[in-house]
Amino acid sequence: MQHHSIRKAPAHGLVGRRSLAMFGALAMLTSCATKGPVAPVVDDTTLFVGKIITLDDKGTIAEAVTVDRHGRILKVGTEKDLSAGLGVGSKRVELEAGQVLLPGFIDPHLHVLPTLLQSVLGTHNLAPCLPPPYNLSTPEECMQHQDLLSALSSMNVAPATPETATQFVLGMNLDPSRQQFISGKCGVKSTVAFMQQPKLYLDACVSKERPVLILDQSGHLAYVNEKAFEIVCKGQKPCTPPNSVTQNGGRWVVDSKGQYTGLLEEAAGFAPFLEATQQGMLVNATIPKGSLQDLHKAIQALREAGLTTIADGGLSSRSQLQLIKLLAENPAFPLRITGVVTYAAAGPIVKDGAVVEQALKPTGPKCTPSPTNDCALPKWLGAGAIKLWVDGSTQGCTALLGQPYVYSAKGHCPDAKEGQGDFKSSKDLADAMRPLWPDSAWRFQLHANGNEANQWAVDAFSQLQLEQANTHRMLLIHNTVGQESVSQAIGELRKGTHVAGQKTVPAVDLRVTHLIGHVAYWGDALAQMLEKNGAHTDIDIDPVDFDRRNGIPFSFHSDSMVTPARPLWFVEQAVTRRTWAYPDFKRTYVLGPQHATTVEEALRAVTIEPARQHEIDGWVGSIEPGKVADFVVLGANPLDYDPAKAGSQTPISQIPVIRTYLGGKDPASRN
Repeated sequence: MQHHSIRKAPAHGLVGRRSLAMFGALAMLTSCATKGPVAPVVDDTTLFVGKIITLDDKGTIAEAVTVDRHGRILKVGTEKDLSAGLGVGSKRVELEAGQVLLPGFIDPHLHVLPTLLQSVLGTHNLAPCLPPPYNLSTPEECMQHQDLLSALSSMNVAPATPETATQFVLGMNLDPSRQQFISGKCGVKSTVAFMQQPKLYLDACVSKERPVLILDQSGHLAYVNEKAFEIVCKGQKPCTPPNSVTQNGGRWVVDSKGQYTGLLEEAAGFAPFLEATQQGMLVNATIPKGSLQDLHKAIQALREAGLTTIADGGLSSRSQLQLIKLLAENPAFPLRITGVVTYAAAGPIVKDGAVVEQALKPTGPKCTPSPTNDCALPKWLGAGAIKLWVDGSTQGCTALLGQPYVYSAKGHCPDAKEGQGDFKSSKDLADAMRPLWPDSAWRFQLHANGNEANQWAVDAFSQLQLEQANTHRMLLIHNTVGQESVSQAIGELRKGTHVAGQKTVPAVDLRVTHLIGHVAYWGDALAQMLEKNGAHTDIDIDPVDFDRRNGIPFSFHSDSMVTPARPLWFVEQAVTRRTWAYPDFKRTYVLGPQHATTVEEALRAVTIEPARQHEIDGWVGSIEPGKVADFVVLGANPLDYDPAKAGSQTPISQIPVIRTYLGGKDPASRN
């Protein structure tokens, strides 16, 4: 990453340290000659000067912003006006020519623990390379991961010994939707498809003597070999999944003979295997020993992408919630975090029919700055939302589709048809949400990829809102497969004009956040996997134009580890809507040009709108008086890269992130 310096100069009327000391001494002598010693008043304000894109509702472009010692924004305006009132001791931070100051970027939906775990695995990251504008791998690495079996073979697993025979081999980010399956590799003569018998290929390409667990990049699938089943089942015959698997929407897939294929669906399905590994931080919220240096690199990478706030979108246990809270509260941690807890984690804990722990209550930051207190906004912003999964992954063949969409019988998901939901119906979804809905304390965020899953979410929200109004902001996560009638229903819910069961539903502040990488990385794959009205054309992926026309506020997220948490990449992907065909990227085209955003819309989708979705916009998301001085400095102005000015290929993703500020301070600086 290219870094540019930011000039720091004395503010108007300021003096150097030596002069300040002399001034102080003179003031003391003068005061002694009159009424006794009086300490000089020191101004602890910091003045930022340069081009400031506030992203407030008026689209204000300012010249300067002042920040108090608690990190609260005091004024936004011209350099002349804001400099005039500064006194001795104030600081000045001046941007270099071409640089711009924006509110810090916010990723409204990622998974902190999996993201950190990914950094620990190193060479066992099996992800296919990203398209040329975003690729960070070498040509050799890209070639090695072009096809599935070569990626598996690249793991270089040592032969089993008596000490290692039960130790799991763990890999991540395999993606059969983008990585070619080439039969005949690893000595396997069978041409059965990988998704039909993954354990066959894990045995042949990775290890047959050691247990192997590979997580799919979608986050909804995993692959294991026969030895892994032996370890998890502990000799039990027949081996059956724990009740926690089926009760929480997971599945161990079987073939026509009733034998496990090695394909595991949903987190509940592969949780028992993660628990059996030594890298169990996804489940039991522990940090693997010897991995702190790699974790530090992963955390710094988030900051260096311009992020100042992240939302952990699925804390599945109270121990995970506590670990993320402790992480955020660490003085060296450079980001703010807000948490979203799963429905199961939020509910009461029952053992032997008795409640041993009460249901969680939503929380916020322990201290919120205002003109009347002496408080800085903490980095842990609390957990105020509940998450439920309506369906699975679009590219993982488990999204819930409805007419006019279906999975193609000739694509990556030949047997998926309409996909599947995590509930039997929208009524079952509403029933699951109902116990935590009535007191209106929680926000609800529903993972919904398929168009039918989004319709179920609309129906469930309608039913619950008719029973009792909840005024919080609700969120649909992904909203990947677009259908205009569904977006119209969302817009009607927002306006209070939606009719369900011949009753008008009180307004629901329902918003969406798109995993915009579905366009750039999976767009061509999804166009081949999905049929709309029997054809592979006019596929509406991440339907921003439907949002725009129906008055639905939208944001962009990474879902990391699924895609890299790089907001400037999101902006470019949203503006260009460019997708590439794997594996060689020689074919590239614009997917759904009508859904492209302007640069300003995309910038709002990574700043103020994510803040609003998580109800933290009173503190972050834009540069306005009273908010917190969480800033990002960029080496160029993204607004100058609008396609209308720069052509169809925009280099927004290449704009350097110079530094970030948290509460007016650089997290990388000890000063």
